[in-house]
Amino acid sequence: MLETRADLVPTERDAYLVVDVGLLIQAVSRKAEQLLDVSEEHAVNRPVSDLLVPADAEARGPGSFAGAIADAVARGDDPIHAFVRPWNTFGVRMRARIAPCGPPRAALLVLDTSPARLRAVKPR
Repeated sequence: MLETRADLVPTERDAYLVVDVGLLIQAVSRKAEQLLDVSEEHAVNRPVSDLLVPADAEARGPGSFAGAIADAVARGDDPIHAFVRPWNTFGVRMRARIAPCGPPRAALLVLDTSPARLRAVKPR
């Protein structure tokens, strides 16, 4: 059982992952299994980048997706938001809320799959 701030706890309708300090996936919700087309059994102990990557190809540096996860694990304050996409799907952006959880220290990634947030991006 993991703990996080009450206002950050995902619902049963949310797609979420738990990622440890080494950026390895430790848990996957049923909704995330469906969304990312992977079973929890095949996702656990794999790098999060095997399933999710930054939605913006230019996303690098301290503001990067991996940096946001590391920051959530390390400092444990307010959630951080980033746009991500499944590693093998282009043109889709999902907003991820990245918040601390534990013990042990980890990051809770809640994927916003509401139609207003999940949107296809047309190539330019």
